[in-house]
Amino acid sequence: MENEERPAPGPAAVELAYVPTRADIAEALRGRARMGAPWWRLPLIAGLVLAAVLAALLVLDAPRGVSVLVVACLCPVLGILVGGCVHQLYRVRQMTRHARSQGEYLMRADGDGVHGATAVAETRMPWTSFRHCIETDNLFVLVVDETVGGMALLPKRGLRDGADVDGLRTVVARHIDPRSHSGRAGSVAG
Repeated sequence: MENEERPAPGPAAVELAYVPTRADIAEALRGRARMGAPWWRLPLIAGLVLAAVLAALLVLDAPRGVSVLVVACLCPVLGILVGGCVHQLYRVRQMTRHARSQGEYLMRADGDGVHGATAVAETRMPWTSFRHCIETDNLFVLVVDETVGGMALLPKRGLRDGADVDGLRTVVARHIDPRSHSGRAGSVAG
């Protein structure tokens, strides 16, 4: 009897009902990219650095050729960062549009896996389909693969029937390798 496995305490299943929001999608993508800071800070910082360098060049009365060279080197970097942010906004918009077109999501996490139903489709994903879980402030992101759509979202705000976040965390942690929001293996709490 000593070697007999005992089930972990906590609920056997947790149900959620929600309509995905733009904030859910953006937070999930940030969590998957392991970006703790909001994406818009990078171009803002790059723009400030560019302005500071240009101001320093003006104050130091740098030769025109040096100023042109510095601007020629820094502007493409700023352009790449701004372009990346615009692309991220576009991705979030497209994914949100698709997710919302499915209607309300009814999700159930239990011993078999994650079951999902919308007005358009039903699916069941066994726990073995997921590589790991990332817990953010508002979501559990269950990662299937490294593609953009390779994830399942479980928003904490969608918990039903008196379920709590700790119960959802317990069900998920029983089956999936937890990772913190920063992407390191460890506690599910991020």
